[in-house]
Amino acid sequence: MSKLSIFYADDDEDDLIFFNDAVESVTSSDELVKLHIHKNGENLLDSIKENKTQNGVVFLDLNMPKKSGFQILQEIRCEPSINNFPVIIYSTSANKSDIDLSLNLGANFYAIKPHNFGDLIKMIQNVMSINWNNHKVD
Repeated sequence: MSKLSIFYADDDEDDLIFFNDAVESVTSSDELVKLHIHKNGENLLDSIKENKTQNGVVFLDLNMPKKSGFQILQEIRCEPSINNFPVIIYSTSANKSDIDLSLNLGANFYAIKPHNFGDLIKMIQNVMSINWNNHKVD
């Protein structure tokens, strides 16, 4: 399994810690995952460009101050150097209009944030099993 870079933007400190703890629990000392955490989307695009790897994915919260996840997703899809970078919208919202808009704007997947640590671990393990090198936005 090749090393995976996860870029995660969320303004909720508890969610950031929860996600980080889950990533740490599924990775071993051989560092299969490099986690890049952002407390908002302001520096996310620059971070993706600077650390762009062959096997990477973005987890993006929808409800953030300054720029929403929708706005950041649009910026990623409009930036030629990173527009094919896989994006998973990771939100508490189960609203159909949020899901539809996310997918219409080019999100690869929409995941509702689990409240259970075990479910989050399973989701991260599933994400780790995908070969993001060959995954395309459709």
